[in-house]
Amino acid sequence: MKKSLTALILLFVNISIFCQAYNTDTLITGLPKPVSFAFMPVNKLIISIKDSTVRVYNNNGTFVKTFWNFKDSLYTAGQESGVLGVCVDPNFNSNHYVYVYYTHLTPSSIRVVRFTENNNSGTNPVTILNILQAQSGIHYGGNMHFGADGKLYISVGTGANNSDAQLLNSPRGKLLRINNDGTIPNNNPFYDDGNPLTGRDDRIWVRGLRNSFDFCFNPFNDSLYATENGNSIDEINFIRKGKNYGWPVCEGYCSPYIDSLKQPMFASNGYVPTGIIVYSGTQFPSLSGKIIFGSYNYQTLYIAGLNAALDSIQNVTAWAVTGRAVSISQGSDGNIYVLKYGFTNDGAFLRIKPFETGLTLNQEPVSFHLSQNYPNPFNPATNIQYEIPKSGYVSLKVYDAVGNEVSKLAGETKSPGSYEVTWDASNFPSGVYFCELRAGEYSERKKMVLVK
Repeated sequence: MKKSLTALILLFVNISIFCQAYNTDTLITGLPKPVSFAFMPVNKLIISIKDSTVRVYNNNGTFVKTFWNFKDSLYTAGQESGVLGVCVDPNFNSNHYVYVYYTHLTPSSIRVVRFTENNNSGTNPVTILNILQAQSGIHYGGNMHFGADGKLYISVGTGANNSDAQLLNSPRGKLLRINNDGTIPNNNPFYDDGNPLTGRDDRIWVRGLRNSFDFCFNPFNDSLYATENGNSIDEINFIRKGKNYGWPVCEGYCSPYIDSLKQPMFASNGYVPTGIIVYSGTQFPSLSGKIIFGSYNYQTLYIAGLNAALDSIQNVTAWAVTGRAVSISQGSDGNIYVLKYGFTNDGAFLRIKPFETGLTLNQEPVSFHLSQNYPNPFNPATNIQYEIPKSGYVSLKVYDAVGNEVSKLAGETKSPGSYEVTWDASNFPSGVYFCELRAGEYSERKKMVLVK
């Protein structure tokens, strides 16, 4: 991760995204170098502490127990080494598996260990990934997430061996895909014999990454997006099976263009992007379907809007000031949870929730407002909320991209209040639509994207 603050450069068509006001609650303080977290069942979460342990906390911030102490086998000499990624198995309720990515001291290696949780402790450690390499102290990647296919995806940095990112017999500079026991799916793009040490490394999903810090799956269509800490140009990449993302042949947008290399969704200098999610909850309807990513340098969450195909970023804007948001997740309550990195004991676990500013003391709206539909993009139904501060005739209609009215959702006199309607677009084709609210002299439109 880079420390220097460089000029903020925005390379976007449009940077005007409406973002809801928010409150931030600090649930846990005093964390020394926290790196990642994952929610566990029964209102608990697990947090990796870079230089020592993995810890279990209650969701209200109360410390429960040290899950596992790595100090006797941990390499921590480098800025980015240590206990890095932590991940909970999607079938945790039946198998109680928890996965931890860390840098091993002797022999010098990167390891992913699968533990079986028992009474909030790790038991029965099984090494399911072991990459022997000289420790560089930097560029380990180190995050893990399960896809909807039930496979474990793992980001591995170059470890400062930049040329390895292009080699199909090396796991460095890659995103890997394995089964939860460490075996290799035979539908991986470079699978040959099932042995990663002979021929091609069968675990490779994509190559050409420098230090892909984190990644996420889009809950609307399972697309995969990854943040990339560049040398001088940072990226957000749309990850596709078998693609080559260019490092170290080129960084950012290749110039001249190279057809065999996948171009980034976003490229700019200075962000050092870290944690990333696609929001799909109801607490922040204006953010539904948008990427939220953290900036290590600017210590802010940024909102990025996607195009209709969900493969390109159209706009971006700064939103919540959180500190160094190294890990981000959406809670089951629809709020956004952030792990803030700290160098000594100033790391923290935060909850971002809506700040209600549009209601009077008697809970009536103070102004007209049409919220962004959620989810957005959607298939086939989406919810539309609006507020009116006084009685009057209200019209709420949906138009297609060329201006034809296709649905009438409201057309009547309404009392002051907040309202919500659902538009079922089962009988409409994919594309861009507009929802328009009219009340007296007030009118407002929102863009909606139907993806089938």
